[in-house]
Amino acid sequence: MTTAGESAQEKTFWRLWLGGLLLLAVMIAINPSLSNEVAPFGISDHQAAASAAKVNLIQQQWQADGVLWLAQTSMAIDLVFIAIYGIGAATGGQMLRGHASPRVRRLGNVVLGAAVVFIVSDYSETICQFIQLLEGQGTDSFAALAAAARPIKSIAFMITLSSLPVALWLRRRADRPS
Repeated sequence: MTTAGESAQEKTFWRLWLGGLLLLAVMIAINPSLSNEVAPFGISDHQAAASAAKVNLIQQQWQADGVLWLAQTSMAIDLVFIAIYGIGAATGGQMLRGHASPRVRRLGNVVLGAAVVFIVSDYSETICQFIQLLEGQGTDSFAALAAAARPIKSIAFMITLSSLPVALWLRRRADRPS
C-alpha cells in the first residue's frame, strides 16, 4: 500500500490508520468473551447502558464470569485505538485536502471533520465507561453520557472508515496519466 516516494505525512497516515484498524481487530476478537445473558453484545451493551443499574448488572456478570479483567483490557486498548486510529484518519483527511482534485479535497475535509468528531465523542464515551469499570460502580451521569456519545462516535467512525478508501481510490484515479 505504501511506496518509496511517499511523503512523511502519507507514511504517518498509513502507519496510524492501519495500526488503528489492527487494534480494532484485537478488540473485536476479545468481545465474544464478554458476551453473556446480560450483555449479549459484550462491550457494546456496556456502551449503550444508559443507567448505573444496567452498568452494574453488566459489570457484576463480567465479574461472575471471571472476565472483568478482559473488559478492562479491552477498554484500555480502546483508549489507545481512539488516538491511533483517530489521528491516522485526521492525518489522511489533511493529506487529501491538499490534492488537486476538488472531489478528493472535499472528501478530505469530510474525513478530517469526522475524525475530530470521532476522537472527541469516542473519548467521551470510553472514559466514562472506563471510570465506571475501574470504580466497580455505575454512575447515571457517566452511563448517560457514554450512551449519548455512542451513536455520534459510531457515525463519525463509519464516515472515516468508508470515505478514506473512496478518497484514496479517487486520488489514485486522478493521479493516473491520461
